[in-house]
Amino acid sequence: MSSIDKLKRLTGEKNSKPVTSSAKQAQIDELRRKMDAIISRRTQSSKPASQRNIPDNTIHLEKIVPGEEMENKHGKFFLVSDTLAGKCRHGCRNIAEAFGLDMKAAAVLANDPVIGNYKCDDGLFLDTETTGLAGGTGTMAFLIGLGWFEEGCFHVRQILARDFSEERAALAYLSDIASQKKFLVTFNGKAFDVNLLSTRFILNRLKSDLASLPHLDLLHPSRRILGHRLENSRLGTLEAEVLGVYREDDIPGWEIPQRYFDWLKNRDGRLLAAIFEHNRLDVISMATLTAHLTEIICARESMQNSHAADYLAAARLLLKRRDADRVVKILNIFDERSGGDLSVISKKELSFLYKRTGRGHEAVQIWQEVLDISPVDFSAVSELAKWMEHRVRDYHQAKTLVENALSEQNTFSDKERESLSHRLKRLKIKIKDGR
Repeated sequence: MSSIDKLKRLTGEKNSKPVTSSAKQAQIDELRRKMDAIISRRTQSSKPASQRNIPDNTIHLEKIVPGEEMENKHGKFFLVSDTLAGKCRHGCRNIAEAFGLDMKAAAVLANDPVIGNYKCDDGLFLDTETTGLAGGTGTMAFLIGLGWFEEGCFHVRQILARDFSEERAALAYLSDIASQKKFLVTFNGKAFDVNLLSTRFILNRLKSDLASLPHLDLLHPSRRILGHRLENSRLGTLEAEVLGVYREDDIPGWEIPQRYFDWLKNRDGRLLAAIFEHNRLDVISMATLTAHLTEIICARESMQNSHAADYLAAARLLLKRRDADRVVKILNIFDERSGGDLSVISKKELSFLYKRTGRGHEAVQIWQEVLDISPVDFSAVSELAKWMEHRVRDYHQAKTLVENALSEQNTFSDKERESLSHRLKRLKIKIKDGR
């Protein structure tokens, strides 16, 4: 079937009579004319801002955002560059505090030991602003924010595709930068940014090793270490509650795609100014958040906006990662300080960690402290009774502890009551047998 016949079938047009060669040529010429017209319109709509008719009341992007037009073999794009010296503050931190990242700790956060072999200068921080929040092949990353450490400064680059025709050149520049780095740091980048960019590289027939870089996605360790005390684990929440960063007049993420589409229509630079600032802060916050999390892993206690329960959560993560040495370092913090500032829940969590690391006597002390506060706490009663039965072999004391808990007013579940009753029965048998 010819192309003409296929088009007619799609449009519902019928072939009423055979087509002569001259008529067929005329149809082909007409199709070519229509295709040329379509291509011409698309080319016109894809012209750079400098070649378009811009309304008189708009303000050029260059007057709003301090950037410059860049060009490579794939075309042009807009680039904004910024350099933050170590003395610059970001919330409650100096940028310099993020320079000396403990890369072994970063590897723990990423659950990838390869990252531990690199220096912090080898990392590339990445964040994108896109034409949609759901992803998919129709979504484009129109602004790509990058950051890296170099010579005592934190460098930020923001790559803007001013329209769809500049995407290929923007991606090529990103690929060039990424090729110089050895690992990637994002916030929710594994689920969104990297997958989206990989799709765009394929659609633009460009090669990139971005997706193959070792990857530290900060969302997951942030949720595990800090999420217990936060309303949610969004970067904005972490900034305010952990990093001491409070954004003024920040553009909400859901509004960003429409701002870009409005920009495509009228090219007013004021529409993009807030997006650039939003993206810049995201990139910088990822650097300081990485520093904060690694310092918790390393058991550094002299930090602002850190909580005792953060260290307990980090110790749980380290146990899962089978890093016993770092668990011990965190537990040493609690050996040197009073546990009075810990909640009952945190005390029980600390006792679990002591038990898991073979420090039973410290665990016993905490269970007794919990029972002084709440005499019928199931976890403390059960664990202390186990210790007395199996380690101390003081069956009478264990029996008395369980009997008192069951007889006093309590809120045990049926399963908890059954567990204690079963233990009591076994203790009575052991006492009767004189073991």
